[in-house]
Order: sequence, then C-alpha cells, then structure tokens
Amino acid sequence: MRGKWREYAYQVRGKSHVLDGKPGQDRFQYKSRNGVKVLCIADGAGSAKFSEHGAQAVVNAGCNFAIELLSSGPASTPSLDADLLHAYLVEELSKAAARLGCDIKDLASTFLCVAVTERFFVAVQIGDGVIGAERNMELEVVTLPDNGEFANVTTFVTSKDAASSMQVVSGEIEDYSGFILMSDGTADSLYNYESRALARACRTLLRIVSDAPTYAVANPAYKKELKRIMDLQVREGTDDDCSIGILARTD
Repeated sequence: MRGKWREYAYQVRGKSHVLDGKPGQDRFQYKSRNGVKVLCIADGAGSAKFSEHGAQAVVNAGCNFAIELLSSGPASTPSLDADLLHAYLVEELSKAAARLGCDIKDLASTFLCVAVTERFFVAVQIGDGVIGAERNMELEVVTLPDNGEFANVTTFVTSKDAASSMQVVSGEIEDYSGFILMSDGTADSLYNYESRALARACRTLLRIVSDAPTYAVANPAYKKELKRIMDLQVREGTDDDCSIGILARTD
C-alpha cells in the first residue's frame, strides 16, 4: 500500500512589499475531509486594492469545491467543469466584495489547486505560477504559467476569460509521489521559463516533506528547514511575494 500524503504550505512577503510597506498578497489553504486532501495557493494582483482578501477567498472556496467534487468517490477519472468552478469562485469573491465595500476587480488574484484521493488527482490553474509533480521518480510540469505575450501580464480569477483559459488536469494517482504548487515569485527560482522545466531543487523540497518524521512536535525541524529555504534562497531570487504548496507521499 502506498504511503500517506503530507502537506506543507508557506508564504513570504516579497522584498518590494517590505520596502513600500504593503502587506503580502499571496495566500494558501489546505483542507482534508472525506478522504480528499486539497491544497490551494493564490497570488493577489499587485494592482488590486484588496487582492490579499481575494486570494484568501478563492483558496478557501477552491478547497471546498474540490472536496465536494471528489467526496463522492468517483469510479472513473473525475471531470471538473471549468465554468462551474469559476462561477463558484466568483460567487465567493462577490460575498467578500460586499463585506469590504469594494468592486470585485479589487480582489483580483491567480488560483492554483491540487486535490488528491486514494485513486485520483485534479490540478487546476488560473493565471501565472506553476504546478509540478514527481511521477515515476521524474519531475514533470502539470500546468504552465499563463502570461500571454508579456511576463508581467496574466489572467486573474476576476478576468473575463478566466474560465476559458483555466488549465485542468486530472488522472489516476498511482504513479505520482508528489505535487508542488508555486506562485510566479517562487517560480523565478524553481522553474526554468525557457526550457519549461522544474528546477532539480523541487525534488529536494518534495523529499523533505515526504521523509519528515511522523511524530507530532510543535515546530518540527523539517518545517524550519523549508522556511529557511524559502526565506533565504527562494525569496532572494525575486522582488515578488513567494508562496509554495507541497503534497508529498511518504515512502
């Protein structure tokens, strides 16, 4: 029997936001229920006034949507309706906009999600960032950054073409030992845009999570190590906020 799934997620404020006194705009959420484990990250748009609130709303909503989709225990590879998911995310953003007294465009963010069960996985992406995986001990890219013609232009959940540009990948989980989600800030260090390949360091990060001790402690050493890598290495490769999500299977 294959091992259990472990998760790790982290976000760190970018150097540019530290200098200008702005809050970090990346967010993450992990939920586990009914045999479904789901991890979402979102990168709030720098041009949107309350994008960190939008990012939090979509990661929460994305987790709930994925759990509802997969909890029924589908007999075949699950099918995710992009229009339905997008409508659900927009509905939650509308509620957040009403609470904050702002326009929904003020909550713009990207959206990345991976959900796993004992048999299947589903990966979803709107906008830039990257979702990668380790499959049969080899790193592979699951979803690509959506930047169009220019590196600083992307699609957000609030964009009119968000549903049509959404990347959805699903399949059987058997050959997969890990997934890694990264915002574009993190991708500057862990993804090669020219070769469209994950950096070898991704395997190291996946292994740190999969090999972590099973006993519970308040602040485990492996999380300190991952935090150090993000704070001192990944963050130094960009001025942007950096967020990462890892799902890794124990051996």
